[in-house]
Amino acid sequence: MNDEKPYIVTTTTKVITEYNYNPKYGNHRVCECGHPYYRHFDTYDQMYPCGCKYCGCGEFKEEVTDIEWLKEK
Repeated sequence: MNDEKPYIVTTTTKVITEYNYNPKYGNHRVCECGHPYYRHFDTYDQMYPCGCKYCGCGEFKEEVTDIEWLKEK
């Protein structure tokens, strides 16, 4: 008699990370691409995080000024 099952069953957990607009962050903070924070979201589609509509930058990364860099030290 064969005690083998027809399938090898593997249980996994998938983690889905969502990035959403933060209204408290500050709309006029500037990205490394040179455009403001709010330009990285679709204002006509419930602030969907579509990336910068002006240059194709896919993710907002705040531009670091010399003064901010000195504060970190």
